[in-house]
Amino acid sequence: MSNLEVTIRETAARLLREGQVAVVLGYEAGSVPFRTAPAFIERAEDAGRLVWNRFCTNNLAVYLPKLKGAGRIALLAKGCDARSAVTLIQEHQILRDQVVILGIPCDGMVDADRLATSGESLFGVAIAPGADGSLTVASGDGQRTLSAADILQERCRLCEHNTPAIADGLLGEPAPRMPGAAEPFAAVAELERLSPAERQAFWHAQLDRCLRCYACREACPACYCRSCFADKAAPRWLSKANAADENWMFHAVRAFHLAGRCVGCGECERACPMDIPISKLNRMLDREVRERFGYVAGLDPAAVPPLGTFRPDDRDPGKHEG
Repeated sequence: MSNLEVTIRETAARLLREGQVAVVLGYEAGSVPFRTAPAFIERAEDAGRLVWNRFCTNNLAVYLPKLKGAGRIALLAKGCDARSAVTLIQEHQILRDQVVILGIPCDGMVDADRLATSGESLFGVAIAPGADGSLTVASGDGQRTLSAADILQERCRLCEHNTPAIADGLLGEPAPRMPGAAEPFAAVAELERLSPAERQAFWHAQLDRCLRCYACREACPACYCRSCFADKAAPRWLSKANAADENWMFHAVRAFHLAGRCVGCGECERACPMDIPISKLNRMLDREVRERFGYVAGLDPAAVPPLGTFRPDDRDPGKHEG
């Protein structure tokens, strides 16, 4: 057990024992060594269930609106979880004094798919972390060590705020940005180098696979609407037909709804059973918001997201100037 895991358990038990919070929202061990599950701890004696490791991947902020009436909540928050909590506070989905943000500096989450070699099952494997961020994977096929660069999820390679920007208490030392971290908008620039016809063909091929299962919507902390435009019958925004054009309508409108609100946690893409690169759409609009408004989502609870404001002097791109 790591020192950080001990600190998490002790802090959770103390907050519950002293009645400072009604529930601690964190992670517990899954059924296999490379999975964790969200944990809702309501008793101090259950704090020992909490874990912290390189597989605590879920963005727990998605549960905050659902726990609105549960009393005060302690949220174990990575950088992306904390930024999502800020968005929910800004949009009055939860009150600032109802959530205690316990910030956890994050060294990045492991992509379980990268642990397996071709045809290898991960059931029955033993996984041991190294001090340098590597993982040793032992199975019937032998033992191998993977470096942090080999195993990180793509979103963690792009992360700019792996130490929570806002926290009521920081558990552990601040974490520097991952060594060799990728430029966050490199994929956007790569798409822009394609011609309009090539981009259209790219997205047509990606979205033609969409099942419209809405797993992306369910995993996203910012998709909290009780009635989604995709489900409306009057007015009907899109048909139920599982066709590329209708799928494009869903994903494009959802991406515009997330402009200035998406924190890049990548849960939508991780939840997608068809491996559609949904995050590329979100990052395209994130870059636009940064360039046009100088705004980065999820850093300041007191700020108003740019698309939630209107000023008389706002520029109208549809009008000629000069």
